[in-house]
Amino acid sequence: MFNLKKNKSKINLLIDAIMLIVFMAVAGLGFLIKYVLLPGYKINELYDSNTELFFWGLDRHQWGTIHLYLAFSLILLMILHIILHWGMIVCIFRQLIPGPTARIVISIIIGVLSIFLALAPLYVKPEIVRLQRKHNRNRVYEIPSAGSLSSPPKNELQDESALPAQETADNKEEMVDLHNNHNQVDINGTMTLDEISVKYSINIEELARAINIPVKFANERLGRLRKRYGFNMEDLRVYIITKSAVDDK
Repeated sequence: MFNLKKNKSKINLLIDAIMLIVFMAVAGLGFLIKYVLLPGYKINELYDSNTELFFWGLDRHQWGTIHLYLAFSLILLMILHIILHWGMIVCIFRQLIPGPTARIVISIIIGVLSIFLALAPLYVKPEIVRLQRKHNRNRVYEIPSAGSLSSPPKNELQDESALPAQETADNKEEMVDLHNNHNQVDINGTMTLDEISVKYSINIEELARAINIPVKFANERLGRLRKRYGFNMEDLRVYIITKSAVDDK
């Protein structure tokens, strides 16, 4: 009996030590994701739009996945901790709350609240806010010299009114369709070419060829590939729009 208690104490001490380490790791990764591996809009403010932040070869989303797994481990350790200390918990609970009815009510409240806080986020519907994208904010335009500011000859000017009415209408409609399609193509650095291929029904080899990367890296995130190969996300977006328009025809 003495050995059983001694071994149980060692197990409790080991679990408590592991819980402390996992808890501090969860806190540390939270600080890493919040204050070091900044989100995209913060990176744009401090660096530029073509910058990605990594730590040990992993970006903030990958560290976020590890953070989630550590949180699962912490929950399991907490459950095991409660099981091993159940007798002590019941004894202290009876001393704090003498009435059996009150103990039952409080136990139910604690249990329901704990389950709600853990599972409620899975059923929350996010608020969808469409943000207006500001394209070409990093594009450098060449300022014309003073000699080139003179107006071109009138015979080289082409007024929109001189075009046929149908052609003008078609051009305007095409520009509107292009703008709408541009807003509908939602890609970002956290996606992979595999995901984009499935989402927009475009051959993955064509997508890889459009941004000049080997197709074997189709499972890697675009943010990491962009840092390695230096392609422009806008080029990929334009290719998807053009490809979709051609397929529709």
